[in-house]
Amino acid sequence: MTSSDANRQAFLSRLAAGPCCAAITSESSLDDALASPVGIIFILRADGLDLRPTVKRIHDTGRLVAVHLDLVDGVRPDRAGVAWLARAGVDAIISSQGQLMPAIRREGVVAIHRLLLIRHSLMDAAFAAVSKSGADVVELLPGVILPDIAALMPRLSVPLLAGGFIRTESEARAALEAGAAGVTTSSSNLWGASLG
Repeated sequence: MTSSDANRQAFLSRLAAGPCCAAITSESSLDDALASPVGIIFILRADGLDLRPTVKRIHDTGRLVAVHLDLVDGVRPDRAGVAWLARAGVDAIISSQGQLMPAIRREGVVAIHRLLLIRHSLMDAAFAAVSKSGADVVELLPGVILPDIAALMPRLSVPLLAGGFIRTESEARAALEAGAAGVTTSSSNLWGASLG
């Protein structure tokens, strides 16, 4: 088993234990996430050049951290950016750039391919690209639509996260019932919620 495979299993185990993940965009939302029982924190906005102390702070509380490569400041969404985040100690890297998934996995980090569905007519091409990317996990946005489109989606060979516009326990439960392994949300009332 490679380090990437072991990290993937650890990530998926943590997700199974608590399927609601905190999606944060500020230091204050990080404080709120750390005060909650959430097991995985997704950093969507931050200073990418100064992430190491934040990653350590999160790890010191026993949580996992995923960072969105395309959205953090100061780091380009390329192989060098992937290597930078891996050296900062992140557990997972999120990107909409499918061609980066192999580079993320080579760094021993969980590769999360973010898929933004904006039109039904693009769905087949989007899922074809995801199936070729080699990601460990796919994150679908907006996640709140998953119950409505699940029957239209192809079967994925990797776990699916639903993220975006999930604000209530009923929306989170509906996404999980539609096949998501977990949800990412900025709604702190859901962080660590028991949805079983």
